[in-house]
Amino acid sequence: MTDTTTHLEELIAAERKKANDRITKLRKQAETEQRKVDARVVELFKEQKPELHARLEGEARAALDAEKSERSRKAKRAASPTEPESGPEAATPAEPGEEVMRPWNG
Repeated sequence: MTDTTTHLEELIAAERKKANDRITKLRKQAETEQRKVDARVVELFKEQKPELHARLEGEARAALDAEKSERSRKAKRAASPTEPESGPEAATPAEPGEEVMRPWNG
């Protein structure tokens, strides 16, 4: 009985692997197709609304540059050694909306 069960489990596992491989292949094909459609939409948009496309492209680039700068600023802050805090001036955040973490002295 265990040989039959073991063999059946092996067959099920093999079929699951085949199905998962097929699903992965189908997802990749769908992603590739969507990228082609997206690229064509952008081409049509450029042709039909060049001024709006140029304006939105500039806005998108500015937003991406701002995000990149923010990530860089956070990375630099995380990499720099923390200075010991002293006095009330240390309780004020360096930038608006930024929290200051201090050790608990209780």
